[in-house]
Amino acid sequence: MRNGFFIVFEGADGSGKSTQAEVLSSRLKGEGYRCCVTEEPGGTEVGALLRDIILDPGKQISQRTELFLFLADRAEHVNKIIKPSLDEGQVVVSSRYFYSTLVYQGFARRLLPLPLLQRLNLFAVEDIVPNVIFYLDVHPEDGLEKATGRSSNYEGGDRIEREGIELQRRVRKSYLSLARRHKRQWVVLQPERSIEDIGELVYRETKRRIGDDRD
Repeated sequence: MRNGFFIVFEGADGSGKSTQAEVLSSRLKGEGYRCCVTEEPGGTEVGALLRDIILDPGKQISQRTELFLFLADRAEHVNKIIKPSLDEGQVVVSSRYFYSTLVYQGFARRLLPLPLLQRLNLFAVEDIVPNVIFYLDVHPEDGLEKATGRSSNYEGGDRIEREGIELQRRVRKSYLSLARRHKRQWVVLQPERSIEDIGELVYRETKRRIGDDRD
């Protein structure tokens, strides 16, 4: 894979994106693939600082500020982590990418028209799009309970999680809409399956697509 292979996990808070990213990368590494596992926001040193600003419930930032902080984090992430790793022929596995912004700031918040929001994001990521997006479809109530109940820096959930269940319901509806529009690129994974079963499905689909890419 001279140009690498790019995999993104998307989903609402508490859907298990990071877990599946680690499961997949560990299995691929065991087969000799070079893998880079990363996340948004906060995948770089600068991104970690931006993440704290974005998620800290004690910082009351506007929705426009939130958008541009996400874009700044994403531009740094692509420049420092994703693009160099792909150029080296690695498999890059990221928990979240610009689809999160299309969903949260576009569909759910209606901050900007979707075409404009997509152009801003494509500029930030230098037009780099993933080979496949795995969407982990959990029920909003289950995901939010898991997200706010886990150990974190923010007791009771981060700033976005504290916005409550209605936002998460709009987020889920928006992800499913994106997945329906782009069926070839998106793979929807249902929440009823175990971590192991989901991991197996992700692995098989990844190997199939890597094989197609090599052809």
